[in-house]
Amino acid sequence: MNNEIVSSAVKDFLLSHGYKADYEISSIAGAGSGRKYYRISSGKLSCVLQVSASVDDDFKRFVDYSVSFMDFGLPVPRIYFVDEASCSVLQEDLGAHNLLDNIIPEGHTTRSGNVRILYPEVIDALVKWQEVSRSLFSSHSDIWLRRFDFAALKWETDYFTENFLKAHKGIAQIPESVRNFYSMLALAVDAQPKVLMHRDFQSQNVMVKPDSEIAFVDYQGARRGSMFYDLASLLWDPYVCLSLTEIKDFFEYWRTMFRGTKTYTKEDAWEAFVHASLQRVMQAMGAYCFLSKVKKIEKFEKYIEPGKAQLRVLFGEFKKIAKATNQEVFDFMEKALA
Repeated sequence: MNNEIVSSAVKDFLLSHGYKADYEISSIAGAGSGRKYYRISSGKLSCVLQVSASVDDDFKRFVDYSVSFMDFGLPVPRIYFVDEASCSVLQEDLGAHNLLDNIIPEGHTTRSGNVRILYPEVIDALVKWQEVSRSLFSSHSDIWLRRFDFAALKWETDYFTENFLKAHKGIAQIPESVRNFYSMLALAVDAQPKVLMHRDFQSQNVMVKPDSEIAFVDYQGARRGSMFYDLASLLWDPYVCLSLTEIKDFFEYWRTMFRGTKTYTKEDAWEAFVHASLQRVMQAMGAYCFLSKVKKIEKFEKYIEPGKAQLRVLFGEFKKIAKATNQEVFDFMEKALA
């Protein structure tokens, strides 16, 4: 198996950096990206090999962003070696457990008691990530120019419409009031202050290292976007399903820790967060339906119902603060999420 996965260039690098010729290689479960991951170990040495289908823009961004983020002291894996000929990246081994593993250990259906311990640590790391935004953007205009704007946000609700409402629920006609609501939601989130945004900041992309330090992975989608979006991804993650009380507590912790929220009142910050959260969870729902129905990756199907439950709670919160949203929108979404 080693000869099939590890290119000669990667093997030469390993052998020249202390790895023995009989190093062990084992597969690491991936998500829905199509990239494959392997742990390579030899004695006390260990690293992770990422193999992509091609050297596409995401491949190049992952490598470039890793170096840039590391330079700014952000919690990302160190890149050891890149072999474009085999679409391979050799990187630091962050350990075997992500945030989800720590919250819901393998083989368990109930959560561990680590939620109140780990989430503040993750939020601290996110705040560090967000607060480096201005200095990072000033030296990396490519990331600054990659804005998560109205078009990208509208794409998310269109993705939700096509894959959840139409394909999964069989709803052929979407009322104009609902389509207008999605546009207004995208406008609202686009207007929020912009920071360095991970774009897929959920529990499987947050690693808990053996020394309990937090690190981020799968950030090739990073760009300049809403300062509320990544927090929404973390707290409304259908993989974990935090309670509304936990979400509000962790949101308040972030609000008090992140200097960027100082221009908001507590109420206005929560309203902006709910807007970004609706965006994010609808995108996730579209992804679960697409990956399970179109890509035939069955494991994502089990997250559709938890995602629906999260959206029901979110629309309940949104209804409390909505100022001019057509009642038809709430009626439609209530039926769609039943």
